[in-house]
Amino acid sequence: MPRPAGDSPDREDQLPNQDRLVKTLIDLIRIDSPSGEEDAMDREVSSRLEALGLKVFHDSYQNVIAKLDGNGPPVILSAHLDTVEPGRGIKPILEGDVLRSDGSTILGGDCKAGVAIVLEGIASALESGGGNRAIEVIFSRHEEGGLVGAHNLDFSMISGKEGIVFDAEGAPNRVTVSAPSQNVVTAHITGRAAHAGVEPEKGVSALLIAADILGKLPLGRIDEETTANVGRLEGGLKRNIIPESAFLDGEFRSRSNEKLADVERKFRGVFDEVASRYPDAKIDLDITNTYQAYHVDQTSPAVALIGQALAGMGLDPVFESTGGGSDANVFIERGITAIPVGIGVRDFHTTWETVLIPELFQGAQMCQGVVSGAK
Repeated sequence: MPRPAGDSPDREDQLPNQDRLVKTLIDLIRIDSPSGEEDAMDREVSSRLEALGLKVFHDSYQNVIAKLDGNGPPVILSAHLDTVEPGRGIKPILEGDVLRSDGSTILGGDCKAGVAIVLEGIASALESGGGNRAIEVIFSRHEEGGLVGAHNLDFSMISGKEGIVFDAEGAPNRVTVSAPSQNVVTAHITGRAAHAGVEPEKGVSALLIAADILGKLPLGRIDEETTANVGRLEGGLKRNIIPESAFLDGEFRSRSNEKLADVERKFRGVFDEVASRYPDAKIDLDITNTYQAYHVDQTSPAVALIGQALAGMGLDPVFESTGGGSDANVFIERGITAIPVGIGVRDFHTTWETVLIPELFQGAQMCQGVVSGAK
């Protein structure tokens, strides 16, 4: 069994069980759980948590909330149950210290590596027999595409104020102390249909209007804190019909709310300017905030909690800012400082996503240290 750097020989019997950890992850990956279809994952993780002695509850959105009695105020351990597409029928392949899919789907390490880390961290801490902190586990639904489960979480069922969200790329000592706000942009464009070969002059192409908008929007990397993207354009019916309708689906995000507001002004300005040049068309634009930015001080109790567990492994935290959101954004907005850490996964949301087993093991060891109190 591998031993992370800095671990002393007399702690070997307290290390996580790597074979069990990897088997758990592979078992979870084989359960289809695209966003909105998490019931099978729910049943599996609920059963495993109950077998470990936790009391398992569900809120009205069916997020999984599990509690373990122990010393001190509860510490939150969180991950999410859902995956992005293509995530059905995943065939995990273990090659040495790397776990990947067969290339036709994602792997689902995001965030099943996080779930497996929590399950193994709790199991190995309890097996060590040295006592444990009080723990609250939150496995949310529908995290992908808007943190929906976290937004619908019944926070009256949660009493912990600090914790860890196991849902970031890289090694577990990568600690995400800053993340952006996100605004989602949708636009429905209605032009006028006409026969493309007989009377195209009577038509108003919704796709041309959409292209006009796309050509003027500030997109891509705007600065080190700010990005914007339109990820989906749909429209039209047939090649011989001037397209009457089009739909744009996009977003922009920034770790600065002032910059976020500036991008929103620019987006609205582009839509207004284009709309003024197509009086016979209709553009319905909606811009909605889905989560707020956070910045956690490196001296906070939550950072100290993570640092203590890492110190027991001979690792130092590496503090990072990210352009991605997670359930941590919602938790922190609700007064719970639960910070994302790496789970050994690379290339989230791609068919070449991988899990590095040594880093997965380190994640479980860190989680074990948190549960046991990193004595």
